[in-house]
Amino acid sequence: MLLGVTIVLSNDFSEIKKDERSWQDRQGGDLQTRAYERPGTHLVINGQYARVAEALQLSSGMRLLDLGCGAGLFLGWLAPRMQAEYHGLDLSFNSLKSIQAENSKLGLTVGDAELLPYQEATFDRISCNGAAHHLLDLRSALRELYRVLVPGGILVMYEPTATAVANAVRGAFSIDKYESPADLAHKDEFTRAGVATLLVEEGFTGISSSFHDFLAYPLSGMYINLPLGRSRSAMKFLTRLESKLERWTIFKPITDLFAWRLLVVASKPKQPISRS
Repeated sequence: MLLGVTIVLSNDFSEIKKDERSWQDRQGGDLQTRAYERPGTHLVINGQYARVAEALQLSSGMRLLDLGCGAGLFLGWLAPRMQAEYHGLDLSFNSLKSIQAENSKLGLTVGDAELLPYQEATFDRISCNGAAHHLLDLRSALRELYRVLVPGGILVMYEPTATAVANAVRGAFSIDKYESPADLAHKDEFTRAGVATLLVEEGFTGISSSFHDFLAYPLSGMYINLPLGRSRSAMKFLTRLESKLERWTIFKPITDLFAWRLLVVASKPKQPISRS
């Protein structure tokens, strides 16, 4: 343990995973923090956090793991709102150092999602906010998440979509320079159907998914410092408009087409499912 951060890493890392860790140490956490500091983007991201928190159905005293916690922004937002035991795991030591400086009560671990350093049935809830699409072997990671969840526990993933529109915009505006090595390697593989299939095959039940963030989030720029991202009033107007449009089912095919985020919720069954 160093500076309150536990390090549990295997030496058997693929080259792309080593590159990913280096990229995250070098700039990943900094990109997250700078985006969150812009008033408009801050408001939009907090709305995302609220959506994830609602899906988690977190109760007082529960144990939560934020997988791929990065700079700890979600944990920092969530901890004052609910009395629970919070843990974060990330591949980047530098990101976790910044969290530890802000909140020494969090249980932080530098580790690999495909080989989690926790005992079986450790956590009541697991959140994965924009990190699952970085995982090189999502099946192995989901198997590990299933293992460390308690029976009846909930997994919530809130991830960038791999739709034709989102991919086209990323290419047209050279957003690739803000993407990590793992993003560039296989971001297009994280699809609604593909994730649902893997969840079922790894034993999860109660699986649901929905598209979100079709207006305010892309216009905020996120990592790109756009003018609207600096305006809290502009983002407040756009998020309210977005919320109204979401309630009209007639617009759903269009809003889904332009969505930038996919919310996936799944549960570990309370009783083991026999697999033939």
